[in-house]
Amino acid sequence: MSADKRISKAALGYAEMGSFFENMAMMIKSGITVNEAVGLLKEETDRDNQVMITTLTGLNDQMSVGVSFGDAMREAGTFPDYAVDMVTAAEYTGRLEDTLFHLSEYYRSEESMHKTLVSAVRYPIILLVMVIAVLVVMLKLVFPAFYGVYNNLTGSLSASSYRYIDISFVICRIMLIVMIVLVALLLIGVIMWRGGRQDTIRGILMKFPAFEQLISNLDLYRFTSCFDMFISSGELQDEALKKSLSVVETDVLRGKIERCVRKMDEEGKSFSQTAYEEQLYDAINNRMLIPAERSGMLDSILQKIMRNLKDNNDAYISRIANTIEPLLTGILMIFIGLMLISLMIPLIGIMNSIG
Repeated sequence: MSADKRISKAALGYAEMGSFFENMAMMIKSGITVNEAVGLLKEETDRDNQVMITTLTGLNDQMSVGVSFGDAMREAGTFPDYAVDMVTAAEYTGRLEDTLFHLSEYYRSEESMHKTLVSAVRYPIILLVMVIAVLVVMLKLVFPAFYGVYNNLTGSLSASSYRYIDISFVICRIMLIVMIVLVALLLIGVIMWRGGRQDTIRGILMKFPAFEQLISNLDLYRFTSCFDMFISSGELQDEALKKSLSVVETDVLRGKIERCVRKMDEEGKSFSQTAYEEQLYDAINNRMLIPAERSGMLDSILQKIMRNLKDNNDAYISRIANTIEPLLTGILMIFIGLMLISLMIPLIGIMNSIG
């Protein structure tokens, strides 16, 4: 199951989990016990945030009777399984503080990318609505006004001049229908995404090369971040790889990781070797993995790879947004210009005939 699905089923969002893990990490770092940290967070949480209050109450009640932090998180049911597994492993290996900071950074990054994606979708919808408004004004006010004027002066208009207006009127209506359909499709897509139909929307977007690159890169970033957190929390590589599968959303990446797991289990190869063979990353990053792992710097290289992937994500999103927005604006300006020209041609004919 994908990360988005888990979070949509869980009551806590990216921002809430990022804040929770960060606050827990900072309090534990300052010497406060996990039980006390949960109690303090419960006291300081806004009463209107009922979901977080319920979660913290459940954690506090479970831990007060001796249940571990990881088991209490699992019992609460508001955290993704991979986050629970990381905390459980970190408690066992004594790396809880670092793991909580990792989780906080992960969810902060997810929230940032989520906002960027929402912004990239919101602007085209607003622009399309503006185009629809302009077209409605043209059809309801501008065209009827010119038709009324020209109908009173038909004696001075040639049939060819009048035809320009008819053609422009038809084009305007067609554009209006197309824009309304585009807005409806975008809104349906947003509703389906929020309703848990992410796989369907993702499958449709993957048919377009630009979106396919973005989705694949986002998926690889999530996997790498999750795998790095498992490694940092003390998990063995093969177990970390298996547990990181829960955040993978695309079939291509899932297939590569499953083959990596199989090679590690059956042939005893390391993650860097299998990643190189399966071309998990680009050529440069794949080559860096093996020497980095042998020198004990795998975590540093994974952090560098994540930064590169995040930069690529931002670049893909900007490229898509910077393509769609000027395209819609250009289409709007061109068609409005053509319509105005078609309306003015008969007027020019009238002025020439008068002159």
